[in-house]
Amino acid sequence: MQAQTARKSAPGARMSARRRAAKVSTQTLVVALVILLVVLNGLPFVWGVLTSLKSEQDLFRFPPAFFDFAPTPDNYHRVAATGFFGNMLTSFIYCVVAVITVVVVGLPAAYAFDRYSFPLRRPLFLLIIASIPLSIGAAALLIPTYIYFVRLGLTNTPYVLPLIYAAHQLPMTIWILKGAVESIPHELDEAAIVDGISRVGLLWRIVLPLSRPALAAASILAFVGTWNEFVAGSVMVDSPQLKPIQPLVYGFIGFFGREWGPLTASATLAMLPILFIFILFGRQFVAGLTKGAVKG
Repeated sequence: MQAQTARKSAPGARMSARRRAAKVSTQTLVVALVILLVVLNGLPFVWGVLTSLKSEQDLFRFPPAFFDFAPTPDNYHRVAATGFFGNMLTSFIYCVVAVITVVVVGLPAAYAFDRYSFPLRRPLFLLIIASIPLSIGAAALLIPTYIYFVRLGLTNTPYVLPLIYAAHQLPMTIWILKGAVESIPHELDEAAIVDGISRVGLLWRIVLPLSRPALAAASILAFVGTWNEFVAGSVMVDSPQLKPIQPLVYGFIGFFGREWGPLTASATLAMLPILFIFILFGRQFVAGLTKGAVKG
């Protein structure tokens, strides 16, 4: 009997060992792929930071000196002399105004699309979803947008870019927030209305707190999309004081060649706000994506 029991348990033990080995192999593969992705995505950033700290002589040395060079802040001094930090502040204000606008408009719109029945509700929401690729690819809308704002006399003004940025980011924000509103039970609305809370109070006191992860995800995506926008910022404003950050970075690609030192220094400075945003609010961003913030 013992021999038969041992023979029966042997295949089970072998299967269990195979499963454990397969699980370990899968985990090892996943870790290797993550490390590979981190290296591939981190190398350009490391190269840019190191290049921004090189002198002009070290930049064109052959063979290239990756780590064997004397760091210098000269490139950052040259960037600062162009008024770059003032334009960084201007660009940051554009982003903050655009993010506040899309949240203030997007949350009531998402709530209305989910809670109310009105004519053409579904076609309008599908139109918003269809506008997401167009708003991301802002170059497709550049000519009609420019003509429209010229006729209104709004070009080269401090508020033209926040308006355009908000319009570009609003469809994505409504889509994200609608998924969050869908996860809020309707019974909460009914109980709040019975208690005498108005629709505005319902949005402020119930929907807004329960949608914080989605609001964080939508705000971060809107900020990143606005901060990285290049086309509208290059065309809609001519004044150097009103230029956002990305056209200024591109300005170091000169007519007679690239100024690699200032170019990489300005690109490094332009990446810092994005890094800080994800360091401070990355957890809320992930929570917003995993708790119904992005739903079909």
